[in-house]
Amino acid sequence: MTPSEQLHLDAARYATNRKNAYVEAMKKGDVPHMSDEDLNGRWLAHYEGYREGYWVAIGDTKFTTDPLKEKNT
Repeated sequence: MTPSEQLHLDAARYATNRKNAYVEAMKKGDVPHMSDEDLNGRWLAHYEGYREGYWVAIGDTKFTTDPLKEKNT
């Protein structure tokens, strides 16, 4: 497995865990209800955030989506 494939799997696992935790909290009434579309958007934000954090941690900013980081590199 390539490092890129491993990163995808790790990010997807993290995002799925975060989404599932929110769904469980919704069932308990601890957080506001979200539509499936909003939940999928939350999943994507966690997925991309995990990948971005990995790239920043290893000092590889060529994949960054943050214009401020691009400006400061």
